[in-house]
Amino acid sequence: MPSRNLFIVTNRIPLTISVSAIGLFIAVLSTINAQSQSKWVFEQYNYIRQPDASAFVPMVHIQTKNNWYGELRYNYEDAQTLSFFGGKTLNGGKSLTWSITPMSGYSTGKFTGVSAGINNEIEWKDFYFSAQSQYSMATKKGMANFFFNWSEAGYSFSDYFYSGIAMQFTRQQQKGYLEPGVVSGLCFRNFTLPFYVFNPLRSDCYFVLGLNYEYNLKKKYKIDKSGLQDIN
Repeated sequence: MPSRNLFIVTNRIPLTISVSAIGLFIAVLSTINAQSQSKWVFEQYNYIRQPDASAFVPMVHIQTKNNWYGELRYNYEDAQTLSFFGGKTLNGGKSLTWSITPMSGYSTGKFTGVSAGINNEIEWKDFYFSAQSQYSMATKKGMANFFFNWSEAGYSFSDYFYSGIAMQFTRQQQKGYLEPGVVSGLCFRNFTLPFYVFNPLRSDCYFVLGLNYEYNLKKKYKIDKSGLQDIN
């Protein structure tokens, strides 16, 4: 799920990251890469609004075989802000499957602060529902705390196409802002191409185009006289 919409009204955002932020990014990915049977999800969203007010929001999710969860975001909490979240996923169900991921995180950049959040997903047959909620508390003067929720519900018409409704809600400085929308997506193998339209009946309508890729990193084994041996 992409980011809250508070910064989209600004001009085009340069993707500049400090050396320390890049070091943190590499260190976290290197540590998680040592875990076997991990699931990686790479997401890239482009917010499009007229005129000359677009923003790129890259995200990386990692979940290990033990359900430990990590997430890196840029331009999510605010423009030119790098965030890291960690938590653990709980899941279950058979015909109706569910997962809950409570997590906490830290952001540095134009917004600096700490966050507590939760991701929820439910699937039943070809229907799905997902929601991401977080409360972020600023740790520097002049920055405001905020609550944000992104929710989706939809139906998979085939292995290649889904569609549904989406919603963003932000509360900041005692004011709430609701943005309804619709979503459709194309799927092919490990790739997903989602397309959102928010505020379709209002003058502040805008679009979000995403490109997502999921990769499963599996254990490697060798075979000797005693059988399979883990070599990771």
